[in-house]
Amino acid sequence: MDSIPTEVLLHIFYFLECPAPSQVRLRDQPSDAMLDVHPQLSRSLKTVSFVCRAWRTLVLPSLYRHILWRPKMSSLSAFTLNPIPLLRFLEDNRLGRGVSTFTMIVDFMDKEADAKQITPEIRSVDLEWLWDQLFSVLDPLRFTIIAPPNTLAAFMSRMLFLDDAWSFSIPYHILSLARTKRGSIRDMSSIGNTEFDLQISPRRHDAARASRSPIAGPSSSSFSTRNRKPPACPLFTVRPWTSILLNEGSSTKVYRTYEFFYRRPPSMLGALLGCEEYPNDKPLIPPTIVDFNYIAIFPLSSHFEILLHHLPKIERLFVQVVPRPASRILRDEDEMKHIDPADLWAERSIAYSSILRELTFVPGPAGHPGNWPTLRIFETGDSADKEAWDMAVQFVKRSGSKDWKVEREGMFVRHDKNQDGPKLELEVDGHSGSAEVAGNQLLSV
Repeated sequence: MDSIPTEVLLHIFYFLECPAPSQVRLRDQPSDAMLDVHPQLSRSLKTVSFVCRAWRTLVLPSLYRHILWRPKMSSLSAFTLNPIPLLRFLEDNRLGRGVSTFTMIVDFMDKEADAKQITPEIRSVDLEWLWDQLFSVLDPLRFTIIAPPNTLAAFMSRMLFLDDAWSFSIPYHILSLARTKRGSIRDMSSIGNTEFDLQISPRRHDAARASRSPIAGPSSSSFSTRNRKPPACPLFTVRPWTSILLNEGSSTKVYRTYEFFYRRPPSMLGALLGCEEYPNDKPLIPPTIVDFNYIAIFPLSSHFEILLHHLPKIERLFVQVVPRPASRILRDEDEMKHIDPADLWAERSIAYSSILRELTFVPGPAGHPGNWPTLRIFETGDSADKEAWDMAVQFVKRSGSKDWKVEREGMFVRHDKNQDGPKLELEVDGHSGSAEVAGNQLLSV
């Protein structure tokens, strides 16, 4: 076996690799166990690493190409989240820059914050320290957080409406940022210009920042809320992300309540779009984003329209509002207890009617008031719902729109005056299993 060339061994080991669970499951119902799979091929690759030191050296980058991190947290305010042991291991084995996908599952519930119906807070300096540490070692193509809605809000330094959260009972949301390729080392974004040692603590980082800071200006309390600047969230700009995914899970439980259509879900959609009250009044989505993926199973149409009225300047929009065929939500008796299915489908129909009206809107002399003219591709994840897809196709046909045409089942593309559509091979979506070619080896995105 020692005589087998390294290139041949790598080629053989390549066939033992398998896609990251997050690559195909980010559009499923969010849960803390959604990525807990142990495919046989992954076990085979791990077994290979036990054969000898030489083989372990060859397969180690593949074993740590997709990382799932479950940090143990006992407090957000004291910030007990510590990535140093993980990052030190990656550094020691020179694996950091080979990580393609990094997923955090943060299972933390702040009972005191929940009782007061407020969003738990994380100090800005602690968050900056965390992102500094992670991205000084990692250069992932996709970064994902799976967490309860209020914890996700804390990681984004934004507020969350929780008054009606009990009626939705949504345990987890997913926020994912992605790009289809890496830039050069010189072009990589970073938070600040200082390189921090992996041993530095957030408290020392706080003191260091304070010593470098200029003399403080007037207290923010002297300004009106309208003039206050919301806390920065460097996660959105630490890399030139091009694709964002927000999965808010199933809203079916709210349909059990009286006058459900007046309810408001615990959602970070408004914060991402910057269309709510302070500190959610400034968009978090950076201008590098050209692809937006929104998944919410049977969302209230009033909530869904927030996206339509405040659509960011993007080229591609993916929407999924109906469970996937493999989902058991509609067949689960406990899930559907005291729910009239007609309400679910009615809200679905309203949501699609609203989005199709925006797609086929004929602007007047002043043009379209929003960002819809920049959209080139609209894709639905609900094409298996034949009624919804057929309704969409017929709606576009009856509208007389000459711009939008069916490219394939589940996808509309906008054609220009010359009847030319976008180049789909250049379609930007870091959440659909694209691939980057690096060293003649495909890397899952």
